Amino acid sequence: MELEIKVMLNFIYKIKQWYQHQKLIKQGILLPIESYEQYTALVKEVKAKSIEKVFTNCYLLPAEIKRLISLKNFYQVKTEQGLAFADDEGGYYYLFLYVDMQKPLILLPLEKDILVENVYYDGRKTEIQCKFEEYVQNAGCVFVNTYNAITDRPQLKPEKYWKKLEIFYKSLAKEGKKITQPTEKQLKEFELVYRESIDKFVQKRYTKKERKKQRNLGYLHCIDDEKGNIYAIAICKVVHGGAIATLKDYQGGIYSPGLLMYTYKDYYESMPQEPEAQKEYMRSKGIGGWIAVDNIASWKIHKMMGMTATGKSMNQFVIKTTM
Repeated sequence: MELEIKVMLNFIYKIKQWYQHQKLIKQGILLPIESYEQYTALVKEVKAKSIEKVFTNCYLLPAEIKRLISLKNFYQVKTEQGLAFADDEGGYYYLFLYVDMQKPLILLPLEKDILVENVYYDGRKTEIQCKFEEYVQNAGCVFVNTYNAITDRPQLKPEKYWKKLEIFYKSLAKEGKKITQPTEKQLKEFELVYRESIDKFVQKRYTKKERKKQRNLGYLHCIDDEKGNIYAIAICKVVHGGAIATLKDYQGGIYSPGLLMYTYKDYYESMPQEPEAQKEYMRSKGIGGWIAVDNIASWKIHKMMGMTATGKSMNQFVIKTTM
């Protein structure tokens, strides 16, 4: 009964939120971006009009912006100065700014929380990046967390990797569980585990069609039992840095580290045998994802694989909705 009430209240909340969203569009506070050309024209215009150099925290690639526009999840947010874009991630808005920081930023309240991020190199945060963080905090943003970028390639020796993976397989089998790709029927439960277990301001919004495509490409895995119940999920790093999540009652066990190992199975299967070639193959080629500085469990399992911080960090700032 309690669960049914919770589901009903959540449904009512989402309906109210949808109406608030439509109201903001009608008021011109949220302006849907309908083409990539419209987006680039707005950016060009604000740069041309600005006396000082425009600062931006937008690091999205054109392909991702085009994707958001095609899904009708990308908006211009009304502001008195500069330019603000909002990526609707379902539970929050991810805000990108193009601003002259000589002028104060005033953001009108939206129906969801607003996330602003600033990426920098550890120990080398520039003066303008420090100024930007102060700037958004003066506009009402509150610091919430810091994330560190991690290396993209495990350093665990192949013989140790295969031994650990075999132990993991045997442990799962004893519990009557296995690693598998989620079936299409399981995708709804897969998404629930993702939403319930991953921090809200890290979650990314994907359509059912996109999730099916990710599944078909082999990017999604889970641990389930013979009845199809899902206990943990894994999303490969090619999907926005990936994700590992375990149901609350099963956290702290073997599921998350085991799934992380499994996502690198293809990597180890393609490992060259010649020592010099192997050394080059295992050399980090870039960023493999982001981990919150206080996420001790995640750091532990990634360090088990020989993955470490890259020296690049990201601070998160949030404006909580008042609507």
